[in-house]
Amino acid sequence: MDSPITRFHNISKAVYTNYYRDLGETEITEDSTLEIVKIKVRPQEGIHSNLEYTVTIKFQEEGSWPLVFVDSDIFDKIKTAQYLENRGKAGPHKGICIKNLGYAYAFTKHFKNLCGNKWENYIYYLITVFNNLQDFEKGNGFTSKYKEILSL
Repeated sequence: MDSPITRFHNISKAVYTNYYRDLGETEITEDSTLEIVKIKVRPQEGIHSNLEYTVTIKFQEEGSWPLVFVDSDIFDKIKTAQYLENRGKAGPHKGICIKNLGYAYAFTKHFKNLCGNKWENYIYYLITVFNNLQDFEKGNGFTSKYKEILSL
């Protein structure tokens, strides 16, 4: 796997060479680190069309999925109280579980098959999921009635 600096370099390079151009405008925030990457996204299409939101990726130990958090006015409507208060059943909230790219799925297998072992592709997948809520399945931290709440 990549070292933290290589991973951050690859993600930064993707952002600043317009790898995500077809999804919208992206920018890495100043408070990002090697272990916590925050990306501002302003998509051209989807539920967040022309509305900025921030995706926070907190990397954990090598060989495991990072924790994913999203800060968005739209998503705030469907987040659980536990998510908004950053509390899980045993300590801090563990992030959003996304189909195929979360804790219930083997990291090595799915990261290779879905992302080609590239973190920039993982970010691409995340942005795509957050831009297209109709394809989103309930994940940790989101209310199960989100389609009803958002009238989808």
